[in-house]
Amino acid sequence: MKRDARSTARVRRLNQRQRKKLRLGEFTEYVFDVELTFSEPIDVESYYGFTDGLFGFLEGRGLLGGGFGGRFPLTATSGVITTLERGSPGEDDREAVEQWLRARPEVADVRVHALVDGWHGGTQYGHDRTQ
Repeated sequence: MKRDARSTARVRRLNQRQRKKLRLGEFTEYVFDVELTFSEPIDVESYYGFTDGLFGFLEGRGLLGGGFGGRFPLTATSGVITTLERGSPGEDDREAVEQWLRARPEVADVRVHALVDGWHGGTQYGHDRTQ
């Protein structure tokens, strides 16, 4: 059985350099998932216009998005949001992204998920992503 890299006993045995290298303990980096449903199928040109605006907004907040896309015409897509530098987005970043997406006319529905450990899975509170 595979050992959980985040177990409290294991993290306590590691020194600060090791925790930083493994992104554990106080060096854990969180990300959040976003799921979008478009109000009508979106073509390639409209999608690129939408993502240019989204990535410009994210960059202005020091965030980075990835994983968006799919087969065209798109009816839905999903992706992950993290920070440009080391660190984690905050709750205010999650709310700002959700508000920006809800204000877009081409977006019918948005689901912004909880912060999860970007390197080892699980949520901010140590629960499994699937729960």
